[in-house]
Amino acid sequence: MTYEEMKRQLSTYNWDDGFDLPQKIISDKNCDLAMALEVFYLGDGFTYFLTYAHNIGGTKEWFCFIDNLYEAIRTGRYVKSEHHYTIPLNKVQRYQMGKNNIPNVFLEDV
Repeated sequence: MTYEEMKRQLSTYNWDDGFDLPQKIISDKNCDLAMALEVFYLGDGFTYFLTYAHNIGGTKEWFCFIDNLYEAIRTGRYVKSEHHYTIPLNKVQRYQMGKNNIPNVFLEDV
């Protein structure tokens, strides 16, 4: 799948349909750090951070998907490329997440 196809499919994806398409995208050889972060945040990655802080969360399927993606991003599985992604957090949220030891890769635009 080309990068443009992944972006197009992701932009119109209904997350109520499960995780097959997002899993396909993050498993694709063309998936870079910008795309992985976009999938993470579109998949409600912000709630994932709150899950640890406040013991709330979504379904088990969601948690497994987002937790695996978090670990893959955190450990450097995805590389930076010419593509960019702006993290959808405001300054206060970034500061608070940083204080909670969230890795910078999730807080800094790529």
